[in-house]
Amino acid sequence: MTDTHMDDAGMGELAPAEEQRERALDRLGEVTTTTLVHRGARGSQPWWQQAVVYQVLGTADLDALAAMSAGVSHVARLGANALLIRVPAVSPDDPAARDVVEDFLRRAHQRGIRVIVSFMGTDEGGADRDGWHLARASAWVAHGVDGIDLGVSLGAGEHGHAGIDLGALHALVADADAVLTGAVTAREPEALAEHLHEDWLHVTRDDRLAVTPWEAAPLRATISDSYLQRDAVGAPAGWTLTDLTHASAPSWGLDPEAAGRRRRAATLLMAALPGTTYVPQGEAVGLAPRPDDPAGTIAEVARLADEQRGVPGSAFERYRQALRLRRELSLGTGPLAWVDDAPGPETLAFLNREVLVLTNLSERDVLVPVEREILHASDELLGARDGVVNLPPDTTVWISLA
Repeated sequence: MTDTHMDDAGMGELAPAEEQRERALDRLGEVTTTTLVHRGARGSQPWWQQAVVYQVLGTADLDALAAMSAGVSHVARLGANALLIRVPAVSPDDPAARDVVEDFLRRAHQRGIRVIVSFMGTDEGGADRDGWHLARASAWVAHGVDGIDLGVSLGAGEHGHAGIDLGALHALVADADAVLTGAVTAREPEALAEHLHEDWLHVTRDDRLAVTPWEAAPLRATISDSYLQRDAVGAPAGWTLTDLTHASAPSWGLDPEAAGRRRRAATLLMAALPGTTYVPQGEAVGLAPRPDDPAGTIAEVARLADEQRGVPGSAFERYRQALRLRRELSLGTGPLAWVDDAPGPETLAFLNREVLVLTNLSERDVLVPVEREILHASDELLGARDGVVNLPPDTTVWISLA
């Protein structure tokens, strides 16, 4: 068995990540070549380094907050442990908003869901934008919010968020044991690098999975680069399938049915990657949000989630199973090693703990030897015959090596 590394393993006892990889490789056979790109975490880790964040799309008003309060149970049932919502026009200190805000936070926390709010990138505050943002952040933190999101920064070569005193915000959230998060498009790699090194956010998500060609080599390269950049500064990866420059999901130039199949494969691939994962509102029930009706969209998503709950093969149950396995198998804090001799040149394959993840990015079926349990697949698979399963195009599968 040949084994290659991107880092120096050192001498003596194997690190936990390497022990897991060695056990998995023993089960893959003697011809496997792997490349370790991320060691994974040791011991218990903060929630935000492995979170599944349910992202409410669009702008929420008081009606939308009330709707989310009523329907927040579906977020917990899905398996998310944090919720990101944009509320630029809502001040929790406003007497007309206080009861709605407190009810929303109370219901979310009762269900084990942390709440991150965003109100950045608005014209509020007039000349004193910095003072307005800090005051609004202080008000939300005082009401028990778990994090402040700085929104999306698209400026090339600009690592600072306009009108935001990051030092003051860091001090504010540190005192409250809250977090600062934000987003930078991978279309501006220099700006992304500057944000990671200069802003020191707890989580900075980027859209590299949405803007990278659906091909094995570029996807492998950009995922490896993410860990190379973030491990250097001690930051977790932040994964989303939303193109941050357009605030939309990629269609890859495909018809809706084909795009949906590819998106399911990309989602299951993303869910297996160590780091923090962002789940867009409506994705888990097959509904596109309506920006002009945020409260109606929240209510409709909650209704569909209730209808699909417990229905085998439904979008909600597929998503729910993926997030349950991610949590139970601790994939969010695991190591990542590429399997170099994957079945087929356009098959992306990697190990996370004792799970083998395969994504067929080609236009034809790939035959995969399977001697262990298939944990999950993005779409239905044909039954295994003689220890071989047929992996269709645009399909991801998780295989247990335990």
